Amino acid sequence: MCELKYLHRNSASGNVQRARCFKTTTCLFIFFNRLLYARISMVFYLCTVAFYTVGVFLVSGFISLHYTASFLFTRHVLPSEETYDFIIVGSGTAGSYVAANIPSEDVLLLEAGSMRSSLMDVPLLMPLLQGTRYDWQYETVAQTGSCWAMNGNRSRWPMGKVFGGSHMLNNMVYYEAKRDDFSTWFETPEQLDLLMAYFDRPAGEPLEPGYHTELGRVFIQSAKELGFGEESFFRPLHTTQKGRRWTTSHAYEALNRIHHERIMNAMVERIIVEDGTAKGLIFSKDYQRHRVFARKGIILSAGTVGTAKILLHSGIGPRKELAAIGIESVVDLPQVGKNLQDHVGTGSDLLLLGKSLNLAPLDLIHPSNVLNYWTKDHRSSSLALGGCEAVGYVSLGSNFSSDVQFMVLPAGVCSDGGVHLRNIVNLKDAVWEDYYRPLAERGQPVATVLPILLHPESSGEIVLKSANAQDQPAINPNYLSSVNDVKTLLKGIRILQKLTVQESAKELNLELNPVPFPGCTEHPADSDAYWECYIRSVTYTVYHPVGTCRMGTNGNNSVVSSRNLNVHGVQRLYVADASVMPGLPSGNPNSVVMAIANYFIETNFPVK
Repeated sequence: MCELKYLHRNSASGNVQRARCFKTTTCLFIFFNRLLYARISMVFYLCTVAFYTVGVFLVSGFISLHYTASFLFTRHVLPSEETYDFIIVGSGTAGSYVAANIPSEDVLLLEAGSMRSSLMDVPLLMPLLQGTRYDWQYETVAQTGSCWAMNGNRSRWPMGKVFGGSHMLNNMVYYEAKRDDFSTWFETPEQLDLLMAYFDRPAGEPLEPGYHTELGRVFIQSAKELGFGEESFFRPLHTTQKGRRWTTSHAYEALNRIHHERIMNAMVERIIVEDGTAKGLIFSKDYQRHRVFARKGIILSAGTVGTAKILLHSGIGPRKELAAIGIESVVDLPQVGKNLQDHVGTGSDLLLLGKSLNLAPLDLIHPSNVLNYWTKDHRSSSLALGGCEAVGYVSLGSNFSSDVQFMVLPAGVCSDGGVHLRNIVNLKDAVWEDYYRPLAERGQPVATVLPILLHPESSGEIVLKSANAQDQPAINPNYLSSVNDVKTLLKGIRILQKLTVQESAKELNLELNPVPFPGCTEHPADSDAYWECYIRSVTYTVYHPVGTCRMGTNGNNSVVSSRNLNVHGVQRLYVADASVMPGLPSGNPNSVVMAIANYFIETNFPVK
């Protein structure tokens, strides 16, 4: 009996020892496995950083060389005449469209930037253009209720300083505008008909669906499962041709209007107004000032920032503000520079994926990927990725067609290892280190699905810092000054949460990043207070500013006439660009800018 007890006790002791040994072995295996995974992840991270560092250096270097060569080549090119029928300022979406369609062969087009490079037509390279000499490199003033995660609470506003304008720097998403969004813009239904006629005619610009990953398909299917129809979530068309960026400047250039003159690197400083009529303008090039004159009209298409700035330096704007910096008032138009509105988004790197989308460095430079782009199979190449591969539009019950837009991008701020994208959004170092860098170091696939505020109640302004036309203006979008704007974006995040738990979302194992965002940890996880803090921290421009020269009936409440876009109080001076919009459209505004340029042509040069 005692012998049996001893054997049993000895056997039990052996089992315990074996269990301990197994547990120790398992722990060591897990430890070394994690250590190996961490080292492999670190190797991949360092390779990613090295790849993008070299890539950014090479592309930026090529772009810089092209800019310098173009600048030197056109350095001494000046207008051949002193007077033209028409002068167009700016070669962006509107300016190039007007130049292409204006019924005159005596036209001078002035562009502050240089000629573009064909490399800029590759959609995937778009982020690398920001911060270069092809970019005005604007930055807002410090925001109080937004942009908390950005250096100095400032949002960077890249805008094209190049032939083609900001259309050379954007995601090329084409928006089919809805009539209801513009019902208050015009005095008569006939004027609105003229604007909408642009969308009713056969599309004159190339439109393609572009490259996409599984992410776009999964989100569209998840939206259907949540109850949204095909008209709400879908793959957008892009303004590309055979996978290359297409802009109105490409179309204008193809027309080869040989009697038009295009002058690059010519920055317009102010309009010359005499006896209530725009006679000409002063522009600077290569540190020299020049004057040119117009017999029939000057059309400003310098954009929401540029056009307002030119008017203000010309003495056309709020009299008291101009007097305070020593600019003599020519026409007292209190709305110049006011009514600044922009689409605001949030949510970068908020979405984690359980599998790769094949957009790693080796995928991008794989011979088949590069070869496909330069052949007929360009849509299968990620080089044709315009950034946004799916969009969604949600109405929350307002009078607009949509209140929130979703833009689905298969990458995030951490996707390049912190080489370039974090600088584009002006991210604070501490925020990068705490929130984004750990994602990059462990090779975590991420996506950016931006809930976008389409019709903000908040509005801001553009004012001059000084009378020196070379100084950049002070840009204050006044983001999220209305609490209702925050509430709308919060509703967008709640919709995003529902989208990520649908059955289709399981294909990519989608989940929202559970790590608390720096500066918001004092709020309970997933509470409205937490998400408000997040929204006010991660506040992104969607690069859609409008409204600083709004159209209307008189000079007290607007800058230009909605009848023909003539500046109130100044004959033969017109504005045709995004700045004339009284409000934002329910989608990407580039197509609406084309419609405005077409409206200008139709109202001022009707076909008899």
